[in-house]
Amino acid sequence: MPSILQPMRHAALIALLAATLTGCASVAPTSAIAPASQRHGSTLPAATELGLSTGTPSRHWWHALQDERLNTLVSTAMQHNQDRLAAVAAVRQARALAGLAERDALPQGSLSAQAQAQRPSLAEVDPYRQGLDRPPSQRLATIAQMVSWEIDLFGRVGTASAVAQRQADAAEATAHSAEALLQAEVVRHYVLLRLYQHDLARWQEERDTLRQRYTVVQARERAGLADARETWAAQGQWAQSQAALAQTQAALHGTRAALAVLVGRAPTTQGSVQDAAWEALLAPDTTATGPALPAVPAATGIVQPSDLLARRPDVARADAQLRAALGETVLADRAHLPRLSLNLTAGLNAPFGALGKSSAARYAAGPSLQWDWLDAGRIRARAAAAKAGDEVAWHQFEHTVLQALADSESALRNWGAAHSAWQQAQQAEAAAASAAQYAQSRAHAGLEPPTEALQQQAQWLQARRSAIAQQADALQAYAQVQLALAAWQPDTQNTASEPGAPVARATP
Repeated sequence: MPSILQPMRHAALIALLAATLTGCASVAPTSAIAPASQRHGSTLPAATELGLSTGTPSRHWWHALQDERLNTLVSTAMQHNQDRLAAVAAVRQARALAGLAERDALPQGSLSAQAQAQRPSLAEVDPYRQGLDRPPSQRLATIAQMVSWEIDLFGRVGTASAVAQRQADAAEATAHSAEALLQAEVVRHYVLLRLYQHDLARWQEERDTLRQRYTVVQARERAGLADARETWAAQGQWAQSQAALAQTQAALHGTRAALAVLVGRAPTTQGSVQDAAWEALLAPDTTATGPALPAVPAATGIVQPSDLLARRPDVARADAQLRAALGETVLADRAHLPRLSLNLTAGLNAPFGALGKSSAARYAAGPSLQWDWLDAGRIRARAAAAKAGDEVAWHQFEHTVLQALADSESALRNWGAAHSAWQQAQQAEAAAASAAQYAQSRAHAGLEPPTEALQQQAQWLQARRSAIAQQADALQAYAQVQLALAAWQPDTQNTASEPGAPVARATP
C-alpha cells in the first residue's frame, strides 16, 4: 500500500512542526508566589519562653512516653485504620488522574473494524424522482486506523495537567494530616485508658474507705459521740464514690471501643487468639501505687521545627489548592483561544473478499482547527468564576497559615501550663500522703478519733487521683504540641512524596 505512505510522511512533518510550536507554548505562567515564611514569622513566643531548641523533631515522637504497648498500638493503627487507608487510596486515585491528565498531551489512536450489508433507500438515491435506479445491496468490510494529536499551542493541556498534579498534592497532604491525627488520637485514647484504669482502682479503694468511715460514724452516733449530720455527710460521700465508680467504668469501656476502631478492629469481638493479644495490650500496667500512665517527657524533649509552615500538612494542602485554583484561572483565561489538532486516518474499505486489493486503500490526513467564536458570554462567565475561586483559595490559604501559627502557640502554652500543674499536683499529693500518715499515727495513739484518719486517707486518695489526672493532661498536651508542631514525617512507602513547600503571594 505505497499510496498510504506519502500522506503519512506529510502528517509526520506536520507533527514535527506542531511539536516545535508546542515547545514554544507556555503552560500556566509563574505567579507572584513566595514562601509564606517570608511574610509570616514562624518563631513562636511561647517556644522562646519555654527555652525550646530549634531543629528537626523526632518522627516517632510518642516513643518519648516510654510505653512499648503504646508503640504497638500506633504501629497497628498505621497499618489497619480505615480512615488512613482510605486517605492513602485517595492519593493513589489522585495520582492516577494526574497521570491521565498528563497523557492528554500525547497522541491518541484507535483501530476499528466493521462488516455490514447496506442498501440505500430510493429516497436517498433519487430524492427528486428522476427515475434513477436503486442500487443493489452491498456487503462492505472496513478496517481503519485513526490517530489524533491536539497540539498544545497555548498551554491548555499542560496547564490542565499541572492543575491535576496540584490536586494530587492536596490529596497527599490530606493523607499526611490523617496520619498525624491518627497518631495523636491513639496516644490520647491510650492515655485516657490508663487514666480510667487508675481512677477505677482508686475509686474502689476510696469507696471502701468511705464505707468504713460511714460505718464508724454510725457507731459513734449510736454511742452519742456524733450527731446525725456527720452520719448523713459520711453516707453522702460514700454514695458519691459509688456513682463516680460507675461513671469511670462506663468511660473505660467507651475508650476501649474507641481504641479498637482506631486500630481497625471491631470492639465487640471476643474469644479469638487476636482478642487475647488485644486484651494483653489493654491490660493495666500495675505498679506499687496502682495502674501506671506513660511517662511525661521532659520539656527539653520538645523541639521547635525551623520549617514549621513547610511541615504542617494543612498548610501544604491549602498551598496545593491555591496553586490548582491559579491554574484553573489560567485555563479559563485561555478558553477563548483556538485548538489545533493533527488527524490521520488510514485503512481499507471494500466489499467482502476485496480488502487485499490496492483499490481498497483509503486515507485522510491533515490539521483541524476549532475556535468557539460565539459563546454568548459563557467564556467570560467562566473566567469570572475562576477568578473568584482564585480569591477564595488565596484567603483560605492565608487563614490556614495564621491558624497554624495560632494553634502552635496555643499548644505550647497549654503544654507549659499542664506540665507545671502536674508538678504542683505531685507536691499536693505528697503533702496529702504525709497528712494521712500523720493522722493515722495520731489515731493509733488515741489522740484523735479514727474517723479523722479515714477522712485524711480519703483526701490522700483524692489527691492521688488529681495528680494522675494532671499527668494525663500533661500527656495530652504533649501529644497536642507534637501535632501542632508537625513533629512527624510520613513513611516513604505510605505516600508518594512529601507535600510541597507552602506558598504565598503579594496581592490576591
